[in-house]
Amino acid sequence: MGSKPVIDSVDALSVQPALEPSAQLSWLPLAKTSVTWHRSRILASASSLLLLALVAVSGCERFKRKHIPVETLQELGYPTCEGITARPGKLLFEQHLRSGPAHTDKSIVERFSLHDRGCQRTYHSRQEWPMGTTDFEVVYDAQLLPLRVWKRMTVPMLPDPGAKAELRRYELRSEPVGIKRRAPSGQISFEQLKGGRPLAIIGPGRGVISMWLRRAKLGENQKVRELILDVRALEKIELVTLLREPDMVHKELGKVRVYTFYGRETVFADEHDTVIGDLAGMRPHSLLRTPVPTAIPTFGAVDPEHTP
Repeated sequence: MGSKPVIDSVDALSVQPALEPSAQLSWLPLAKTSVTWHRSRILASASSLLLLALVAVSGCERFKRKHIPVETLQELGYPTCEGITARPGKLLFEQHLRSGPAHTDKSIVERFSLHDRGCQRTYHSRQEWPMGTTDFEVVYDAQLLPLRVWKRMTVPMLPDPGAKAELRRYELRSEPVGIKRRAPSGQISFEQLKGGRPLAIIGPGRGVISMWLRRAKLGENQKVRELILDVRALEKIELVTLLREPDMVHKELGKVRVYTFYGRETVFADEHDTVIGDLAGMRPHSLLRTPVPTAIPTFGAVDPEHTP
């Protein structure tokens, strides 16, 4: 290719070497074309950035529009079995996960369990991380459909973390879903969350996915698309696909079932569909030889039944 002057703007014409009048005339269309092209690129880039910003904002607004502040909510009480509050009975499973050597953060700890309460199943979990801890409970019916969700979040680095704990309760027996929130300041607020009746819960940690797996009963390469309630950040109800991929023999976990949801989050489960790790590097405590992170206190009572 022949060498030609690079013209990035109209001003560039004034610094080009002196040319014959005919040559100057021959380069003028190129200059105009170059100016037009660069201006088009700038406008296209600006338009793309604006579009991305609008998409991001509209995405947040889409979920915010489903959050309807209300003055109060009907109190349905803690779920019972024929009017009697069932107490945890038979332990169905429990697991202790930690972030392994391949995880980007080596200080995450998760403990979870599921108990049989007769007509219900109760899932408890605690996730510890130096920047924040979460105590979590989901009450399911006997078919593992969620009835009620409770979450308590503390920030260990704050003075008096227990007094500044944030609590949220999600009532799935009502339509729409009701949310009662106690802010770190102590203020109580209520919301209704539109979107339909969730059939599964996605929450802090990986253990809660086990109930979705157990109820779905998928074979290899099968999938299901259901309404879920995701309470990890700004709560949302949306359709999510759960896919069981081909089983594999994991170099650390042995033979596992592989599940993916949201098209990008992958967990590993045992033959009973209890989650025992994930693609990010969470592993069973029993398999790890890395130092155990220092335990973080609960900073007060963990009371899903009576709070907030």
